[in-house]
Amino acid sequence: MSKDMDNDEPFIYRLNDNGTGPSLLVKVCAERGWRIYQATPGEEKWNLWWRSSAFPATCYKTLDDWQFMNHIPKGGSICRKDSLSRLLRCMRRIYGPIYDFSPPCYHLPLEYAKLVSECSKLRRCDEGANVVWIHKPVAQSQGRGIFLFRSICELRCGTSAVVQRYIERPLLMAGYKFDLRLYVCVPGYRPLTAYMYAEGLARFGTDKYTLSDIHNPYRHLTNSSLNKTGPRYSECKERIGSGCKWTLKQVRRALIGRWGAVEWLVWQKIRALVTLTLLAQAAGTPPTRNCFEFYGFDVLLDDALKPWLIEVNLSPALQADCEADVTVKQPMLHELFDLLGLPMKHTGLSYLQGPPTPHIMSSEDESGIPSAGSRSSSGHKRGARSQRRRRAMPLNCVTLQPPMAEKYNDVPTNNLSQLNSTKSSSDLSERLDSQSATSIASPPEPVDETWRGGYATAASRRRMMNACMWGNGVRWDKGVNRVGQWIRIYPHTHSNDDQLSFEDVRESVAHVSKLLRAAREVTRECRDVKSRDSTRDAVFENSLRKKLAYGPHFEVWLPPF
Repeated sequence: MSKDMDNDEPFIYRLNDNGTGPSLLVKVCAERGWRIYQATPGEEKWNLWWRSSAFPATCYKTLDDWQFMNHIPKGGSICRKDSLSRLLRCMRRIYGPIYDFSPPCYHLPLEYAKLVSECSKLRRCDEGANVVWIHKPVAQSQGRGIFLFRSICELRCGTSAVVQRYIERPLLMAGYKFDLRLYVCVPGYRPLTAYMYAEGLARFGTDKYTLSDIHNPYRHLTNSSLNKTGPRYSECKERIGSGCKWTLKQVRRALIGRWGAVEWLVWQKIRALVTLTLLAQAAGTPPTRNCFEFYGFDVLLDDALKPWLIEVNLSPALQADCEADVTVKQPMLHELFDLLGLPMKHTGLSYLQGPPTPHIMSSEDESGIPSAGSRSSSGHKRGARSQRRRRAMPLNCVTLQPPMAEKYNDVPTNNLSQLNSTKSSSDLSERLDSQSATSIASPPEPVDETWRGGYATAASRRRMMNACMWGNGVRWDKGVNRVGQWIRIYPHTHSNDDQLSFEDVRESVAHVSKLLRAAREVTRECRDVKSRDSTRDAVFENSLRKKLAYGPHFEVWLPPF
């Protein structure tokens, strides 16, 4: 052991394709004792690859147990404005008003005629004569290409874009418009497992809000990359101060005095909004192990405290522009890596002891292109490639461990015991062997599994089980309730048995609806609670737990107070 420790080397992280990345991410990786990847021809000696854009499909095929990537195949569908609108529109048709958290949207140029018809209809109504619309290019960020208009004659569009009804009565803070940036981590979609960070950011416009001037972007757009170029960014604005960002803790303290119990309810609505948005693309996302998504959800509150989804960002900004950025993002990244089971420091040179992964041949990858293994093996064809050999693990890649109980005492004991039981490869192998022996001895009765969307075969179920078990021993279908301020928002609870849960999207939406109904009942029943601090939050949380009866695995998501 001493010999191994003498030759100990750090965890290797890779940034994009050129080795550059956000300054705060680089700082956090350095604080954890990680080392930047040095490109070597013919070698892929890295543990974590963090990339701003999506990965090519071939990268997922060559991923080893000791390698991790920050994107899931097809996990960015909700991050394009047009795709997000289509998904939410489809879900609204199926599940009704529970998906009514996105403004009406038209896709240009395909739905230009529908937009003209709607504008003409509103113009004939007295209340619709001054309706404001907002134009957003589908594939741009940081506020580029966004503008407001009232008449269809003002619309100018040369590329694909969406046009939405503008939320004309947003909640204001001292006259300034703001939205909320929430951070969400999804380690897998099959089954859906999602965590949301309790702290976040509020991003303000730097000019006071008014509808009399719809062409001033500093009044109506809250993108910090835009507002930090504004003339009043550095001024000390009323209540807001200098800059354009608050933490969610500051927002809570400002809202609770005016809204009381309704303020607690809005955070549960935001939790439901995020979960429902993720469910909209869950069915179309393939199971993949050692991959995760890190989203930035932008949510706007109107003057009735109703949350509206503005957009979802695939790679939220990780720069440190002000003190609020450092306060929120630096501990968030540390706790994100702890949640994923990535080491704080280098931990020795022993090989990674991950769970055994059965080899499942597939005739198609996620893009629908036939793989080399699906081709006919009879005869030798010109240009045929030999079977790919699995690369040996580099010596500088380290053993990874799941989150430990001594570091996170608030995690339930039975949940941590489940994680610790998967730490050893031999223990997990024995457990899987016993499960397979049991299944051979007593085959299950055939059931109707057509609703599972193509995952009714034994091979597909093994693939989903394989995706839940990461190479570092973390099993996400039994994920921890919380790590630091990362709180699991879905699933709400875990089953007591050791079987992988197959849940229909319809059932998942029903669970979210149940949570919303219970939260509304708690708000009505506990409206007379006088305290406006963490004591009140504890009363509300206990009441919600009793109504839902989910047990110790359920966590209430709330920003800190």
